[in-house]
Amino acid sequence: MRRKKHKNINKLLLRIIIVSIFFMLCGIFYISILSKSNKLLIKENLATYFTSLNKLNYFNAFIRCFSSNLLFIILIWIFGISIIGVIFIIFFFIIKSFILGFSISSIIYFYHVKGILLALIYCIPLIIDLLIIIILSYFGIQFSKNLNRLVFFKKEVNFKHMMRRYLKILLFSIIVIFISSIIEIYLVPNILKWLV
Repeated sequence: MRRKKHKNINKLLLRIIIVSIFFMLCGIFYISILSKSNKLLIKENLATYFTSLNKLNYFNAFIRCFSSNLLFIILIWIFGISIIGVIFIIFFFIIKSFILGFSISSIIYFYHVKGILLALIYCIPLIIDLLIIIILSYFGIQFSKNLNRLVFFKKEVNFKHMMRRYLKILLFSIIVIFISSIIEIYLVPNILKWLV
């Protein structure tokens, strides 16, 4: 019975990773179907981002970055404790996967060989965010499934233990998001400034 449960857990995690990779690839190839005007707009946005690194207000940027990441994490966590939240959890990590893929391909498309290094550095915090969102999504989906079993099928579930573990995952996610926000605002821009 325990082996079957472990197998189901591995299948769920594998599905989440496969879906994430698929939408990351969609993001990577999306640049190739954009019109010239849209490509030009992205190029201008990238140029604006790189030139604005010299006059970045680190504290304000950090607060904005951390608060938006925190909101994302809390929303995923809250949807995990709702019965129909799985749909929204999947939607959230699909968005993050797509954005990561699109960011990588956009930088490489406009900055060519140099863009590979720029994309790698720029996407470090995005990769960390995506990994933590995959972990949180996995536990959120598990929590939602267990809640369904408890409410609709009246199956025995140790709710206190489940909730305690889910809260620990939230705390861990917040710590990681805090670290990734520091990397995104204080470390990445200072490295990129020397490369652009």
